[in-house]
Amino acid sequence: MHTQLDEPSKSERIVELAGQLGVLRPKDLAIEGIQAEYLRRACDKGVIKKIGRGSYVLSQKEINPDLSLAVVGRAVPNGVICLRSALAFHGLGETPRNAVDVAIERRAARPRLDFPEVRIARLGGPAFTEGVDKHPIEGVKVQVYCLEKTLADLFKFRNKIGPHLAVDALRSAFQARRVKKEKLWHYARLCRVERVMKPYVDALA
Repeated sequence: MHTQLDEPSKSERIVELAGQLGVLRPKDLAIEGIQAEYLRRACDKGVIKKIGRGSYVLSQKEINPDLSLAVVGRAVPNGVICLRSALAFHGLGETPRNAVDVAIERRAARPRLDFPEVRIARLGGPAFTEGVDKHPIEGVKVQVYCLEKTLADLFKFRNKIGPHLAVDALRSAFQARRVKKEKLWHYARLCRVERVMKPYVDALA
């Protein structure tokens, strides 16, 4: 049973939770027995700010690409940052502006987010569950595909995002000597793009 907090204590607890969790969601307050009204009051006081449907952060936090990843990480906890967003996270591509690529399980409901814009990639089985690493971003543990899985996904979705992006990413990764070939072939087979990738890998290796 929750201890009844007075209003100043509730406001302090909201700020404390926002600091601990990185991105605050209304359900976090429900667990604490704090009504949504107190969240609105914290926003009115300027100690918390709303940055999208159901996402709140400390007022001093700047809106930046990392925060966008953190928002998606909390709003879509079973999702995995992928494709262009994962490539940018690994330092090998341009950061998409106000948009995040996120993979979800093939039958999962589409996330309802108004910030940032989410671009959905649907995957199933091991192609969805393998190659996932967790990274602390803006205080949130965010799931991101490893570099080799990201490269394989770029080829898998090449018709959707453009084949040049996939080839350029592969070239940049090899030039930076950041590719583990055995790992790359594992994910290429998993994503069924081994045959497509082979001529490019042979030319770069």
